Amino acid sequence: MCIRDRMKGQWTKVYSGDLPLRSWWVDSGSDCKYISIVLPEVFGINHWIRSFSEKLAKQNVTVLALPLYGRTAPKLDLSYSEADLKLGRHHKNLTTSKNIIKDISAALNYVKEKYPKKKISIIGFCFGGHAAVIASSLKGIDSTFCFYGAGVTAPRKDTNFAPIDLLEKVSGKLNFICGSSDDLIPVQDRLEIKKRFKKLDPFGKRFSYVEIENADHGFMCEERDSFDEAASLIGWNLLMKEFN
Repeated sequence: MCIRDRMKGQWTKVYSGDLPLRSWWVDSGSDCKYISIVLPEVFGINHWIRSFSEKLAKQNVTVLALPLYGRTAPKLDLSYSEADLKLGRHHKNLTTSKNIIKDISAALNYVKEKYPKKKISIIGFCFGGHAAVIASSLKGIDSTFCFYGAGVTAPRKDTNFAPIDLLEKVSGKLNFICGSSDDLIPVQDRLEIKKRFKKLDPFGKRFSYVEIENADHGFMCEERDSFDEAASLIGWNLLMKEFN
């Protein structure tokens, strides 16, 4: 696989209907094998999401980081302070499944116009992981990676069904990765996810559940106190296994 020493992103606009979504685009070139749509944490397309996207692009994966708060905070770029966490959660609570699907569908159209014959993955972190499970039900997605997406087993207030209830519509691969010390994904939720995966895919050919011992919420992010180098390497290697 081609390794790019310099891969810088730039802001672009993805139109969801008439709404411009300020997104981060890192183009690894026409020889890329995969295109990844990255869905951010509650903190928006901040420094870490942009740097992660550029790191991934060096592995010959073209990346589009898509905002999830395009209607309420289109330029959200937060740090990991308690105040910013509170603000991010405020905007998270204003999202709807309908708009998540609409915006990610627009992102799919955007990347397909750029590179119509490439495989497409969705990678979501934190609330982006929650959104990734919802989006995995869309057609044309080859693989989805949900990193510590909380609340996927609980019915959403705007739909009365849980993201995990969409599993039967998933046609590609779906990977759920979390840590055993993540209080935002209680043991009961983890058991339910494993149960649903096992029921629909008893041999684990498409649905994969990975629980990393002692890892906490946010373990992939070097800028969070909960960053776990060993756990993040496991997560990164899972991505590379798919993209290589």
